[in-house]
Amino acid sequence: MTDLFEDDNEEVLITDESFDDVALDPELVQVADGTLDARRRLEKVLEERRLREELDDFMDY
Repeated sequence: MTDLFEDDNEEVLITDESFDDVALDPELVQVADGTLDARRRLEKVLEERRLREELDDFMDY
């Protein structure tokens, strides 16, 4: 059996640690925050639905 990671060498991709400051548009930040909140709410609803279905399946036994 061959070693899959035999030739796997770590390479430094970023050598300069300095980053340029970027001015963000406050309106775009608000849209992004709203999108993330909606995504979190959807994930919560889907998780609750999945848990409810699991509980219903368990109660059927």
